[in-house]
Amino acid sequence: MVFISATRLRIKSVFYLLPFMRANESSVKQLNKTPGLLGGSELVDKNLTFWTITMWQGDADMKAFRNSAPHRKAMQKLPLWCDEASYLHWTQEEAILPDWDTVYRKMIAEGKLSKVRNPSSNQNSGMYPEIKWTRFERKFIPLNSQAVFTQN
Repeated sequence: MVFISATRLRIKSVFYLLPFMRANESSVKQLNKTPGLLGGSELVDKNLTFWTITMWQGDADMKAFRNSAPHRKAMQKLPLWCDEASYLHWTQEEAILPDWDTVYRKMIAEGKLSKVRNPSSNQNSGMYPEIKWTRFERKFIPLNSQAVFTQN
């Protein structure tokens, strides 16, 4: 069994994009060094929307990453930076990273809303537009392993 974590964040203004990107890059550096990471991907969609999916050996590994700096510090800014934020966790048998269509469908059906200061109407309803762009994607591969994963 592997543990999957997915997030969706929409930056509410271009004015927050630079600090968000700095925090994101620090978190990605941390992520790639975190024990238990099997792989992942980040997608930048239309309207300053950022999707992530990560695959872990277990939920304790993901929580260790989530609760340590710099990721924890970035999460503290999300209510200010974002007008839409949600996340989702699940386990699955196969160590294959789900495709973005699967992540989107699961997020709409089962995603949990994160608190934001000025929620959009999409945040209030829990309904988000489908993913439109997939060309701005980068893979996360652990630095401390030879892990290779496939995406459906």
